[in-house]
Amino acid sequence: MVIDLRKCDGCQSTGKPPQCTQACIEGHLVPQPMEWIQVYEKPLDEEGRATQFLPTPCQQCQNPPCVKSCPVGATWQEKDGIVVIDYDWCIGCRCCMSACPYGARHFNYAEPQIPAEQLNPKTHYLGNRPRMKGVVEKCTFCIQRVRNGRYPACVEICPVGARKFGNLRDPKSEVRYILEHKRVFVLKSELNTRPRFFYFYGL
Repeated sequence: MVIDLRKCDGCQSTGKPPQCTQACIEGHLVPQPMEWIQVYEKPLDEEGRATQFLPTPCQQCQNPPCVKSCPVGATWQEKDGIVVIDYDWCIGCRCCMSACPYGARHFNYAEPQIPAEQLNPKTHYLGNRPRMKGVVEKCTFCIQRVRNGRYPACVEICPVGARKFGNLRDPKSEVRYILEHKRVFVLKSELNTRPRFFYFYGL
């Protein structure tokens, strides 16, 4: 995934979660006040330059320290690169939370309380199924959607088109074009986690 930080407007910073965060909450029944997509805001500086926003979900690292830290093998990297969690295996020790340098993993303190009308009969075992109390959860790149040829919910809902998603191995994909023609960067590159979540400033 790639985010154009010049376009991202935090959905106007109305005090409500940005639309990407809200779509994620609704699509995955994320217990509140947890947010899998946290959007940080840098306010106006002394020279009056515009506010900037930095969305930070799971960075989907190619070298994920969270996977190495799990003592029971409850989290791993799929063949397509998505880092997932098996909530039935997770023992809630939070070692992965300590290992993640991006604060992208969250402990579920709440029992699932989902109204019957909100239950989704079409869930993915590693994706949007309800989680039990006492496990760690995080962004999965909407595995239940992308495995069926759809965009993640945050990409689909973005009103300004700041988010791009695709296959890095496809030379014709938009994300591949951006990586080859724009000055992209990742967060905390010095840690060698090699995120698959990229940022750039478009023109």
